[in-house]
Amino acid sequence: MTVDALRLPAPAPAALRLGPPAVLSREPIDPATALGQLFAPEPPRAARELSPAAAALGVLAPALGLLPARERLRADTLALWCRALFATAREGDRVERRIERLHRSAYLVARARAGEPVASPFAHRLGEESARRELPRPALDALLGEARRAVRQPLASTPADWEVRTRAIAAAVAEAVLGAPPTPSTVDAAAGVLRLACVLAVPAGLGERRFHLPVELPPTAGGTPPDGELLRAVADECEAIHQLLLRGARGVGEVPLTFRAALAALLALALRLLGRVEERPERLLRQPIRLGRLESAWVLWRIRREPIA
Repeated sequence: MTVDALRLPAPAPAALRLGPPAVLSREPIDPATALGQLFAPEPPRAARELSPAAAALGVLAPALGLLPARERLRADTLALWCRALFATAREGDRVERRIERLHRSAYLVARARAGEPVASPFAHRLGEESARRELPRPALDALLGEARRAVRQPLASTPADWEVRTRAIAAAVAEAVLGAPPTPSTVDAAAGVLRLACVLAVPAGLGERRFHLPVELPPTAGGTPPDGELLRAVADECEAIHQLLLRGARGVGEVPLTFRAALAALLALALRLLGRVEERPERLLRQPIRLGRLESAWVLWRIRREPIA
């Protein structure tokens, strides 16, 4: 099912009384859920004040400062939707209910993209952004599909499955941000950054007894593999990320000029952080790995100062 396939006519009152498909219901999405809060007629105050893109990037967030304000708003809008989509996989109700919420959110997005009235400030914001520069339907469909897959199978079963999943999400996000299909090098860069963000989130995940990188051995009763398996998984992931970031450097010259400085900064910060993880991966099991504020500022200053072809 695609985003636009859900843009169906509103049912007549009689049809509503007969019990319409859930995706056509005029009832709001359950407000106790991530998608319900995002698409609420009056979203929570915090959702309007945070920078979700910065939260998603974490220590890589300074690179966003090299984007124009309008592009930062687009990144924030997409990050909000992605965060709610993939939070749905972790919610505790039945799979069918969570899939239903995904489809109902897609219905609201499709209506907003078509310029139809939607009683959701967030959906209206998505529609406005798509009118400014197209939010490509294939990218939105791909994100919806990956969210459905995460609901049905929250963890990647093998390293190959993990690579496929992360690359699909990275490609969809890159296409949605740019408004056009990204080049393979740009997808490499996006996939490397996404996978590095997952590695950097390992300490927080372990604090919640979760480990989302693929591990060949089954998890222990506590929910995480032994330390030796964790470190091997991190080392394997770092090697793959290194190759992605190096191949992704070519993408700096392939994205529109508006995005080149920010992508260059993102890759420069990512390579520095990756080096820290590779030097002492055991630290990652105990505490987050960060860059100093001055070090990040120096990277941004250098990129602002040096012209990017």
